[in-house]
Order: sequence, then C-alpha cells, then structure tokens
Amino acid sequence: MILEEAAEQTASFAPWIDHKLFMDHAFAWAHDECAGYVQEQDPGAKVGWDGFLTNSWRAGYDFEALTANLALNETYTTRWLDGELYRSFKRDDALTGKWGNAIADSEAGFHAHPWDCLLAGDNSVWWWTSWGCDYIPFNPDLSQSNFGRWFFEAVRETASGPGKLLLNAGRRESPIAVLYSQRDLFASAVVGQMTEDQPYAPDNRFFEEHQAILRALRDLGYQYRHVSCDQLAAGISTDDFRVLVLPLATCLSDSQVEAIAEFVEAGGTLLVDGRAGLLTGQGRVREARALDEVLGIAGEVGLEGLTRPAVAGNVAVSGSIGDQALDTPEFEVVVLEPQARVTTATALAEVDGAPIVAVNELGAGRAVTLNFALNDYNGNRSVEGRKPYLEVLDAAVRAAGVTPPAEVVRADGERPLCVQQVVFGAGPARYLALQQDILVRTVPEQQVHVTLPAPAIVYDLRAGERVGDGPVGEWDTAVSRGEPRVFSLLPYEVTAVEVQAPAQAARGETASAQVTVRVSEGEPADHVVRMDVYAPGSDRPHRQYSQNLLVAGGAAASADIPFALNDPRGQWRLVFRDVASGVSAERMLAVQ
Repeated sequence: MILEEAAEQTASFAPWIDHKLFMDHAFAWAHDECAGYVQEQDPGAKVGWDGFLTNSWRAGYDFEALTANLALNETYTTRWLDGELYRSFKRDDALTGKWGNAIADSEAGFHAHPWDCLLAGDNSVWWWTSWGCDYIPFNPDLSQSNFGRWFFEAVRETASGPGKLLLNAGRRESPIAVLYSQRDLFASAVVGQMTEDQPYAPDNRFFEEHQAILRALRDLGYQYRHVSCDQLAAGISTDDFRVLVLPLATCLSDSQVEAIAEFVEAGGTLLVDGRAGLLTGQGRVREARALDEVLGIAGEVGLEGLTRPAVAGNVAVSGSIGDQALDTPEFEVVVLEPQARVTTATALAEVDGAPIVAVNELGAGRAVTLNFALNDYNGNRSVEGRKPYLEVLDAAVRAAGVTPPAEVVRADGERPLCVQQVVFGAGPARYLALQQDILVRTVPEQQVHVTLPAPAIVYDLRAGERVGDGPVGEWDTAVSRGEPRVFSLLPYEVTAVEVQAPAQAARGETASAQVTVRVSEGEPADHVVRMDVYAPGSDRPHRQYSQNLLVAGGAAASADIPFALNDPRGQWRLVFRDVASGVSAERMLAVQ
C-alpha cells in the first residue's frame, strides 16, 4: 500500500503505518548488523551513524531504534531536531556531536559551533570538509584559513576545561516530557494527503509542529526530554516529570491513554493539541475520542476529527491556567475559529468560534488543550512583538510548578529573542548557560538582566571573573550568536588552588603534582583544574603535557608530566586554573 492508497481508507491506516514501521526497523537493524561486524574486529570501536539528511516520513529515522545499540550518533547542526532526539535516547557511552558546515558563514558561527555542541550535551565537535574552496581549515598553501582560526580557537577553549567540567556535572532538563512517536509521524503524512488548507494538513507538519513547540519551550527558558511510545505506555511518574506534551499525538493506545490519565490524576499537567488520540495505537480510526474525558472536551470523531482538529465550540473559556493568569488584553476574548491559525495578538481578539485554550482539572492535575497550530512560531520567533501563544505555553508550564532556571529579560522588560537556558549540575555547584540560537543570523547582540531564584556565588566561567561581591541574585550581561555565556553558581567562594609540585626534574623523568581546590566553607563539589605547561621561552601551552584534572570533592588530583629526553633544559612554567572560577596558581619547574 502506498500513501495515496492509505489516504483513501476510512476505517484504518494500520497496514500502511505497520509497513512504514517495518521499514524503519529494517533500516536500524542494518546499522546494528554492520556495527557488529566492525566490533568483532575492534571491540572498543565507537560505531554508528552520522550526517543523516532531511528527516521526513520517507527517511526511516527512528532515533530510539538507531541509538539503542549504536555508540556513535552524529548529525548536522542544521538538523537540530535530530540532535534533540538522540540526546534523549542515546546510550550513556555514545560518542555524539555535530557537523558545523552550515554555520561556517562568519566568525560568530564557527566560534559558537563547539559551544553549541557542548551545551547540547555532546562530547565531540565535527568539521565537515577539508577540501574545496569553501569553509576549509587550511588554504591551498597550507596556511590556516579564517574558518580554521575561528574554529580551532573555540575548540581550544572548550577543550581546556569547560568541556570536562560541564559533562562531568551533567546536563539537566526541566521536568518536561515530550512524546516522540514514529506512528504519529506516519499518521500526519496520511492526514496531509487527505486534506488541504488546514492547520495540520501538510505531510511535513508533524516536524514543523514538533519543532515549534520545542523552540517555544527553549525560548521560554525550559529544557525537556523526549519519551518514546513504550516509555509512555509503561507510565511516567510525577516524581520525574511535571508536564507531559503530546504534539500531534494522533495514535494513542489504550495503555498509553490509561498512563496519561494516571499521570494527570497524580498531579501532572498534560499539554495537547486538537488531534490527540483520534486513532488507536495501531492507526485505526476511533469511534470515540480517547482523551476527551481527560481533556474535558467533546470534539469531532472519525475522519472529520482528523481533518478538522478543533475542540467543540461550547467549551468554557479559561482566563487562567491554574494560578497563572493570562494577563494581556488579548486574552479577554480568547476564542478561535475552528480552523483559524493563530499568528498575532490581533487574530486572537478578532475571531470567534471555539476557545483557543481549554483547561480541565482532573484529580490533582490538569489537562490543557491548545486549539491552534503553533508551527508559525518557527518563522516569527526572531521577530519583535508580543507572541500570545508563548504566554499560553508559559502559563501552562508555570502552573505545573515548573520555572526556568533564571528569569532573563531585556532592558525593555521583554524576553530576549531566541535565547535558551541550559543548566549543568544537580548538586550544590551548578552552571547556567545562556545561548542565542546559532541558526538565527538576524538577531543582534542582546543586553539582558538575569535573576536567580536564590542568590549564589557567581563566576563568569569564560572570563574567569567573579560577578559581584558576596552572594549575587541578579546581574546584567550580554548574549549573542557567537558568544554564549556560562556562569558558575556556587554555594561558596573558591579561595585558592593549592599545588604540591617538585622544584626540579630531569629530562626523561616523570614529574608529578598534586592539586587541591580550597573553598570558603563546606565541602567543595567536583571541580576541574586546567594545568597548562609552558616550555622555556614559550607563550603557548605544551599540547601533550597540558591537561584537565578532575578534582573530585575535597580530594587531591594527580598530574603527571612525562618529560622527554630531548625536552629543552631550563625553567618550565606550570599554570593551574580552576575552570569554574578562574582562580589560579603558578609553579616553576627546572628541567635539567
């Protein structure tokens, strides 16, 4: 059965969806088999996939299956949704990273590329090409190009301590789960074939809508984790997640519906659009909408429900979501024509019909139905002006008790455009990154004011400087496409880096140093100290001898320098710098 034939069905799309799922399984199986052949010869090899092209219902990219048995997951920077998916499903031991070719347009793009990978939780960064006449690292005469200079500068910075510090601390997400389902992707393709000129119609709308809600969450300061169909069916706990998002979740099994209801009744917040649960988990058309009882709505069923995904017009309009009021004039009349697409505040005020948002309290939680397509946000998120659908989304998340790591606003009181917050660390030491989307070239540098929920000792990690005196609860900074900001939020002041090292060593010997980080009070968290080793007369760190040292808690870290027999005699300089704070110490070592 081909897509056109599937779209002619009236009772079930399951045969076509099952066929597509089988093809995806075969694609992942082929990767697993090939990886097995390689690892038979080299058991330690990181084998997997890289550089998948445009994702669509035709592509075969089931990222849950493609990451389960493969220890290499790498994509293009421009395929950022692919990166978000493998980040959620990847193995703990996977080598992950991104090609940066499309952002090699300027110094800002390539300066930010290694940081973009690191802040996404990747442990590597990739260069696309070394030949041709575009963005090559070296010119034909083997001199370094500007592209190479920009890239290698950023790689040296991230590899000289920040990478080890942040990856050791661990990337943290907000307690927000987002369902990703290949079945929903295929159902969306069928619906796109069945109808035209509707908000959810085109066969690529699944990805557009999915990316829009992820971008909106990131621009609001939240992070998230994808969950699979099987994970949802097994049940998700309110101890792990406070919000569950179902973007275009057309295919829901009975076990998934039961798990969703239990999540809401236990205190979770469900966020859905108008198409949720219209098909069974296999893809058969339901006679009754599966989630209506949870959502508190009565919508159209059958094919009409699929092609006209709007809630019924007699649903009461909510002027608030929980304790979060929608406090803009536009939301005094929050109604929407059943198939209207919300793009501006004016549209919200002028149309009538079904409500734009319906809120149903159920047990200890609530279900929020968004009766509009969010995909327009992909194109206008970098444009100044009010974006009411962001306020709806933010209100729903905050009403669930979830807030961003920090409140970040510009001088005019508005949210910065296309800026995400990323937090590393779960203990007393945390690291807050502010990153302007490197794929958006039109947004200039933005001056922002940062407010923490509780004061901390704050250091500008990249500058190696203290922010303010004593505990700091707010400060001003700037963020741009090429310059992500990273701040250490510590419960103490770093007072010293203590070093015990020999005063001299002979060529051919190994010199050892012991390094400890001292703090103003309490036990220190894990720190990373960068040891840069300078040969006599050199102002560049020795590439082989310089290293990152993990100083675990209050314990000392050991550093070994295996001097070669032909190393130069004289005074070698050792610089030890705490990466989180910039506090440093120096020692001289005479090599005889």
